[in-house]
Amino acid sequence: MEASLEDLLTKVRVIAETPRADLLRQIVDLLYEQIQSPYDDEPLTPEDLEAVERGREDFKQGRYITLEEFERKYGL
Repeated sequence: MEASLEDLLTKVRVIAETPRADLLRQIVDLLYEQIQSPYDDEPLTPEDLEAVERGREDFKQGRYITLEEFERKYGL
């Protein structure tokens, strides 16, 4: 297996065993849906990539809530 893919899989396995596993699953599901969608087969735009990077930075700084917390807070 290619070294970078093996490294990625190792990191995914580690994250999947933490409390942040749900966030990882949500991100993976989102990306997977984009790949599987017959209507959206374009790669991520620069704006999409920028949003992902902002999300990563927010996550690193602890400025995030789970989807469940958001739904409870805003009654969705």
